[in-house]
Amino acid sequence: MSNYYHMPKLPSADSLRVTINVDGKDVVVPGDTNLIEALRSVGIETPHFCYHPHLPLSGNCRQCLIETEGPRGMGLAIACYTPVRAGMKVATPASSPKVAKARKTVMEFQLVNHPLDCPICDKAGECLLQENYMQAGQGESHVREDIGKQYHGAPEHRFEDTKGQDRGGKDIDIGPRIILDEERCILCDRCVRFMRHVAGDEQLYIAARGDHAFITTFPGKKLDHAYDLNTTDICPVGALTSKSFRFKHRVWNLQHTPSIDPTDALGANIWIDHDGGTVYRLMPRCNSDVNRSWIANSTRAAFEALSTNRLLDGRLQGKTVTRSEALRHMMEKLQSAKKVALVSSGHLTLEDNAAMLSLAGVLGPRAEVFGGSWLPVAKPDGIALSGDPVPNRRGVSLLGIADNLDQLVSRAAEFDVVLLAETDLWFADSKQAKALEAIPNRLVLSAWDTASVKAATCAVGINAWAEVRGCMVNIAGRLQMMQAAPVSPVDALEPAWQTLSHLAGSDWNEVIEAWKFATGICSPLASIKYSAIGSSGLQLPPSGAHT
Repeated sequence: MSNYYHMPKLPSADSLRVTINVDGKDVVVPGDTNLIEALRSVGIETPHFCYHPHLPLSGNCRQCLIETEGPRGMGLAIACYTPVRAGMKVATPASSPKVAKARKTVMEFQLVNHPLDCPICDKAGECLLQENYMQAGQGESHVREDIGKQYHGAPEHRFEDTKGQDRGGKDIDIGPRIILDEERCILCDRCVRFMRHVAGDEQLYIAARGDHAFITTFPGKKLDHAYDLNTTDICPVGALTSKSFRFKHRVWNLQHTPSIDPTDALGANIWIDHDGGTVYRLMPRCNSDVNRSWIANSTRAAFEALSTNRLLDGRLQGKTVTRSEALRHMMEKLQSAKKVALVSSGHLTLEDNAAMLSLAGVLGPRAEVFGGSWLPVAKPDGIALSGDPVPNRRGVSLLGIADNLDQLVSRAAEFDVVLLAETDLWFADSKQAKALEAIPNRLVLSAWDTASVKAATCAVGINAWAEVRGCMVNIAGRLQMMQAAPVSPVDALEPAWQTLSHLAGSDWNEVIEAWKFATGICSPLASIKYSAIGSSGLQLPPSGAHT
């Protein structure tokens, strides 16, 4: 069992500013937080293992030692659990040999029983043990070769290696998604605290005592939870690794593109990790106002669809044609139509839906825009999922598009053309969508070969969510941006906004043109510059409507 004190207080824009003395210089820092966060605010990083800003404090690794003034003068203390006080004096290794020596000694204790697995470890390249060693370690080892190391591990998992050394547990299957290497564990207990206090389902614990302690699951139980892969993220070493990423790619070769969860209206912030045009994993991107440091396992799995069942060309009456040929057919049908139903999508960005409205303006009275979704909405889980699978539902509403799909079904006979963009109505509710087959021309823009594509008379492939730049508004009214990763399977694909602008004859070439159109019709967006949205998004005013 790990200690549990309280959650760390993180600095904010409203934090009271106080002056403290660090290494002989006065600096102004947030006054309502701990020294790790306060020192970070002035550019001083403090090495640590057990501390995590979104987990209860534990203070068990002792790597974040600093000196601070007390009743008996300057003395060692842990920065994670030391609150900021106005006028306090703090010493880091920059001015205190005692702190430098203490951190180096703690690092030696962390390494004394740790295996040298770096060449084969999946955590290599993003391992806190490696990073902190370069910052606070680099000392000569006092380990005696004749004694060797005492590796962590459960008795039933221990083995003897080829050199006769007693080893801990390796490659232990502890659940459907995670592999455990017990002997790499440094007992920071981040994973225990996550499962207990964030996931609310304690499935991991520290067994035994002292240098025989090891991390494990409860007897006869497996680690199996909708958020359990977060334990692999926060593990500072390679003790917990994901089966889906294990031995797939070296992390230092990966490029990281910021985006947001395309599967849920909370819009959890994520990194798209990719290399050579292939996405290898999705990782949580810290945003204290949205998802903190967590994402659901279901969110992580969203990248798998980027390379399967893609629509890379065109379809005409069920036959494969070139993309340009299918687009010409769509333009002809739109131009000759008597009445057109345009179906917007909460799975597309604000810019994409703005382009749909631009097309409606070009078509004039002949066009009518419909919105909404038939996908079921679940309850929020209180961590990183709202339960609404339509990520930009709020943004579509903000543009003034009504939730009126049922009207389209009842009035299907009025239209001779319907155009859907990245909304799979035939998958969401095939019974209701069946009525739309009364419309003779069913045009679909989609990144995947979906049920709606199969029901279409003409379909065109477009870029998927990871391949486009654009904005969405989450369920709480937060405007957030996704960036385009260079992972499109073919160069000919375009974002939905660009394809829609071609159909409208506008030929927008930059996403900023679609954004400007959106700001021109939506008053809450009118004063927002693209460059001001930032990596963590902007909270929109609680009121405001389509103009």
